[in-house]
Amino acid sequence: MENVSELLQQLNQLHLAEKSAVQIHKAEPDYVLDFAVQSSEPDPLVAAVCSNFNIRLMLRSRLTTKTSLCGHKSTVTGVTFGKTDPNVAFSCSKDKSVRCWDVRTNSETQILKTPPNVQGDFLSVDVSHSDHLLCAGTEKISDDAFLLFWDLRKRAVLGCYNECHDDDITQVSFKPGSDQYLASGSSDGLVCTFDLSETSEEDALQVTSNASSDVARVGWCGEDDSCVYCVTSDNMFYVWDALEGDELSAIEDLQSVLGEASPVQYLVDCIPELTAVTDKSSALTVGGTHSGDVQLISHSSSGSHISATLSGGHSATIRCSHWDNKSKTLLTGAEDSLLCLWSMDADASFSANTKEKAANKMRGKASVTGDGRKPYNKGRKKK
Repeated sequence: MENVSELLQQLNQLHLAEKSAVQIHKAEPDYVLDFAVQSSEPDPLVAAVCSNFNIRLMLRSRLTTKTSLCGHKSTVTGVTFGKTDPNVAFSCSKDKSVRCWDVRTNSETQILKTPPNVQGDFLSVDVSHSDHLLCAGTEKISDDAFLLFWDLRKRAVLGCYNECHDDDITQVSFKPGSDQYLASGSSDGLVCTFDLSETSEEDALQVTSNASSDVARVGWCGEDDSCVYCVTSDNMFYVWDALEGDELSAIEDLQSVLGEASPVQYLVDCIPELTAVTDKSSALTVGGTHSGDVQLISHSSSGSHISATLSGGHSATIRCSHWDNKSKTLLTGAEDSLLCLWSMDADASFSANTKEKAANKMRGKASVTGDGRKPYNKGRKKK
């Protein structure tokens, strides 16, 4: 991992480079709920989930719109690109469907079939490193919440887990570079990690960690992605060891660690690439204000503080963020229907002319729309 402390000192150089509206000239604009970014592409696409049930495809570098993916009949709750084939995208929705898309032709290629007993809304989706395995999480249906798995080579359901969570499964995330390890988060406050090479749900469950609150974000971080992080809907932040379940970082009261005078009103996500879990643990989270400021918050053993404040881009609550470690740029989406790209490049500053172009980039609809705290470790079997 690169020198995180040196990069943290550079964050104040971030400034607004591009700004684009997903929808304009409407009394009640559509807004950005979430987005996904292509990997391994020179100028990657952004798939922005809009509150009008569509997915807007945009070029990340210039935030220009290519097209929209249309087909869902209700709120789109998750989107991800293929890891091996980034020209494929997958989405899930409250219309009870998981859909596959070819972003080269902007066409829907398939709606994945679900078992007859699982006919609830889908709330989360991710695909494994090889693109062979897809997982989607459901709302609570009767007494169960399901993790469903498909073999994408056969487009067939492999099976499901329904014992680990007892409320809506809001997040699923495969470990980067892996087909074997998966993390899930739920409204029941639990974050679970699984070894999918095991043949039963009981054996697959490795660690259950308790955030004691509705889980909003889950991901992998630390050296070799050996840790799992969680952001809750009421602004708590945790990092756990993915194998042993040890709690490595915990922010349970954001205002108390930042001080009552802090402008930060909520947490959006963690930046995994800038989160190091070592003897000198550090983490970087993205926060914001409801008036649209973006705050980058540094956490370490010595305390938490705001490393940078990014203003002049958004005017409403930030919903999602994505850090590109190669270009050192941050992408954010918000309820004001805007996507903003923040850059350290002095030649990419946002000007009045750029602002005028932003109004012309996206004619039409689009946008991105969302005690016992010690983890329980069931123990790992000796091989």
